[in-house]
Amino acid sequence: MRREGRPQRRTIPLNLIVDDRKVLVVGGGQVGRRKTQNLLEAGAAVELVCPDCVEALRGLAESGRIVWTRRAFRPGDVAGRLLVFACTDDKHVNRAILDEARAAHVPCCCSDMNWCDGDFTTPATARLGDLVVAVSTSGQSCKAARDVKNEIVAALGEGRDLELLVLGTCDALLPSRKRAPYHLPSEERAVLGPLLKRVRGVREFFILNTCNRVELVAVASRDPGVAAVLRRLTGFDRLAPEERFELTGFDAFRHLARVASGLESSLLGEFHIVSQVKDALAEAERNGWSAGAIQFAGAEVLRVSKAVRHAVEGMLRVAEIDQVAVRYLGVHGGLDAKTHVVVVGTGMVGRGAVEALVAMGVRLTWIYHVNVPEAPAGVAVRRMDELPEVLKDADVVLSAVDSSRPVVTREMAPSVMDRNVLFVDLGVPRNIDPYFDDCGHGVTVADLDDLKLWHRVKTGTLNEVLAKADEVVRAEYRDLV
Repeated sequence: MRREGRPQRRTIPLNLIVDDRKVLVVGGGQVGRRKTQNLLEAGAAVELVCPDCVEALRGLAESGRIVWTRRAFRPGDVAGRLLVFACTDDKHVNRAILDEARAAHVPCCCSDMNWCDGDFTTPATARLGDLVVAVSTSGQSCKAARDVKNEIVAALGEGRDLELLVLGTCDALLPSRKRAPYHLPSEERAVLGPLLKRVRGVREFFILNTCNRVELVAVASRDPGVAAVLRRLTGFDRLAPEERFELTGFDAFRHLARVASGLESSLLGEFHIVSQVKDALAEAERNGWSAGAIQFAGAEVLRVSKAVRHAVEGMLRVAEIDQVAVRYLGVHGGLDAKTHVVVVGTGMVGRGAVEALVAMGVRLTWIYHVNVPEAPAGVAVRRMDELPEVLKDADVVLSAVDSSRPVVTREMAPSVMDRNVLFVDLGVPRNIDPYFDDCGHGVTVADLDDLKLWHRVKTGTLNEVLAKADEVVRAEYRDLV
């Protein structure tokens, strides 16, 4: 918008080549200093004409970087110059310089209100290596031009200083009971995402929230302050350094490749993690948290993780968490045709458990919250609000729900007390209220940590597997950002 009382001139931007060309600056104040410094950065041969000057210009003259003629401007000073800058604090002198330059056919720039009668203006300028940023408001506001230039420079500086960053914690560092408060179910991700998006220095990100880990994966500035803000927003700053990890660059990429290949899972080599990474990337794209950089990084992680899986196959005995849970039930739950098993949750783990339990011939009830599942023949399907009634006849309960609060609450205790009921809790945060852990009355609870201890991988040496994986990652790694 045009400011009242200020002239406006249409201009065309140019990149003027001034290497070793003679340029005259008249005036030794701060304006003259700024013009001189910009000219020197461009390689011009600067002659300064003024009786006195600021200390910075005096230093340039003493070091031989500029020629200082210690007197007032005289007719004839503009001869042979490529450009002239009239920067004195006297508008009449500046006008005289402009008239002299115009008569000599030398382009002149005035620093006061005479500018609109001059031949050119100099925009607010900054250099980032070979990149030059210049902003002009057609004479309306020098301050506005500087402010916009500073905003652009800050954004470009961040963009030229980006790297892959991973913050998080996992079951190897923090047991499930302590880890639960830091997990980010879908409703919490929906709140956190917009906050993360507003952090200056963060270009893109996605959030990986699984049963054994919660991680923020970002393309972000190397500035340590950015990571500090992200730790604060995710709550990871409340964890001791040994209870969390923070990885950048190649270390971050290698970690993600290990994660996506199942080598950082509770059950070494499991495949569910691939779908979970893909879902996290899709969520980020859907919510506007990511674009090209993160999506490319994610695609590369999945590509390399596939190569890792191929390289270490035969060294591992692979099992999915739903498979392990069903095996656990087979050993500890006494499963037969009379056993009533209740599966809570219709996600990937819940579906896998139902398929395996159907094959074992148990009496099965499947509990859903929002979407009615397509259940195999013979499987009863009930709503979540019917769970208290269903529990009255349950022998085994397997729960795998993405929820920030328990779905089996202590208020449901009368439905299971004084009966031998086995709960298997695959949720993080916990799906089964911790009240049931020590309530007795025939109730037994096993969580993810219990299953991990029960199902130790016996074949292969973990160190050998990870060494082989690292060999593949290093060979496949590309500079992502």
